[in-house]
Amino acid sequence: MEPSNPAYKDFVKTQFASAPFIQHLGIELIDFAPGWVETRIALRPEHLQQDSFVHAGVIATMADHSSGMAAGTLCPAGRKVLTVEFKINLMRPGTGAALTCRAEVVRPGKTLSVTEARVFNEDGKVIALMTATMALVE
Repeated sequence: MEPSNPAYKDFVKTQFASAPFIQHLGIELIDFAPGWVETRIALRPEHLQQDSFVHAGVIATMADHSSGMAAGTLCPAGRKVLTVEFKINLMRPGTGAALTCRAEVVRPGKTLSVTEARVFNEDGKVIALMTATMALVE
């Protein structure tokens, strides 16, 4: 996949760094290229639910934001990415010291892009799978 915005790297880094909730949670941008993004979160006690597993909201936020940034790598200059909808399957509990996420654009579009994100425990097992639709808006 080829980016339509030659400054896509700056766009993704700026969008990621300027998201207060993402910064608050501690989700980090690890690597990216046209069509995909990888992120990581070092887990803290406040990320956990009552049974000491990672809260579904943290997992969904990580997958959603990573998906948006994957779409952002292909976003034309002057547009931004907003989530239209997503579906997440939580397949096993989130545990350990950190989670990683890899989000990829499945189908890029001019106004809507479809993405898929996988969230992994430290042992490399997939704990969640998200499919999402992202709008490219002015």
